[in-house]
Amino acid sequence: MKKYRYACIFITIMLFVSGCAASFRERRDISRPLVDLALENLRNKNIQAALVDLKKARDANPEDPEVYYTFALAYWSTNKYQKTLNYLDKAIEYSDRLELERPGMASKAYNLKGVVLFQEGKKDQAVLAFKKALEDELYPTPEYPLYNLGEVYISEGKLDEAKKFLDLAIKHNYHYAPAWEALARVYMARKDTPSAINSLRHAILEFPAFTNAHLELASLYLETGDTQDAVKHLKKVVELDRSGPLGRIARKRLERLGVKP
Repeated sequence: MKKYRYACIFITIMLFVSGCAASFRERRDISRPLVDLALENLRNKNIQAALVDLKKARDANPEDPEVYYTFALAYWSTNKYQKTLNYLDKAIEYSDRLELERPGMASKAYNLKGVVLFQEGKKDQAVLAFKKALEDELYPTPEYPLYNLGEVYISEGKLDEAKKFLDLAIKHNYHYAPAWEALARVYMARKDTPSAINSLRHAILEFPAFTNAHLELASLYLETGDTQDAVKHLKKVVELDRSGPLGRIARKRLERLGVKP
């Protein structure tokens, strides 16, 4: 099936090469399925195949911002941050070419740019990128940069600022579990255990497999003397992360409580 898709794309490319210059929309008809193939390869952790698809897409349509954004995803997955940032800048440069086909394309790129800058420890630049992501009112997922701003401010100990942006993230998307979990960490830093427990319950309600939230909630229950609920969530951590680091932490805590994992 994949060979057939490649063949169709190749034939289309050859038709355009042999004819007159194509419009952006016509070139997009070539680049878009190649981007889809690249994303499929990225999901399967086949980075080299994804890069081959993307180079073909770029050759067919050098002004397609989605091509550059997907290049950025590929290089980000291999921790090549400078290449990631370079391709995100290209995605931003051409973002208006997609018009309403991909509303908020520039914001999407700015948000990932902020994530990369934050990972590099460039917090001030990350904040600027996240705030740029929020400028486009057509951006469909503003909760992402709002949550990311919250994470930056948590890392700096600016709890009031963090809470402000996390509250906004939840206001935009009440079901966004990471914002609830981050908000719980703000409450934990403030020693407001009841509010932290409530926020973690929300996070788990929205995403039952949120392993870290289960572990944090178990810790809070242990602090309050609620061993029964703590054990329940520790067992859930072991179930979700049986051979991973969080699972090992939960197993040791259960053993200290005299409970079989």
